[in-house]
Amino acid sequence: MALLSINDIQVGDSYSEEVLFDEETIARFITLTQDTARIHTNKTFSEQKGFDNLVIHGFLLSIRFSRILGMEIPGENTVIGSIELNFHAPVYVGDTVKYTVTVKRILHPLGTILLDLKIQKLNGTTCVEGKATCVFKK
Repeated sequence: MALLSINDIQVGDSYSEEVLFDEETIARFITLTQDTARIHTNKTFSEQKGFDNLVIHGFLLSIRFSRILGMEIPGENTVIGSIELNFHAPVYVGDTVKYTVTVKRILHPLGTILLDLKIQKLNGTTCVEGKATCVFKK
């Protein structure tokens, strides 16, 4: 994607992509973080806690927004000022989810853009909702 300026972006612009969460992805995340909580690593334990399968780490889900915000919309001319996420439903090993980032508001005098963030399962279940602010750098 080309380097976007604040003037290249309109309220309502959005970007979406789908991501599959498989066991290999979880294993790489565990290697990086050392978060071996059994809800993520032991299916029997996870099911005893009322889940259908191994639960994807919340931070593993959210980390994808770093790539989208930094590389797609608003892109490389910005830095993340803040991010807030609310988790509503679990994502399991084997699930494919859709990430969507939508421009909510543009504050030209501040060089800031406000974005809505969403992660949904392909059946429409909203798993994560949130918002972010990104600041354009000269």
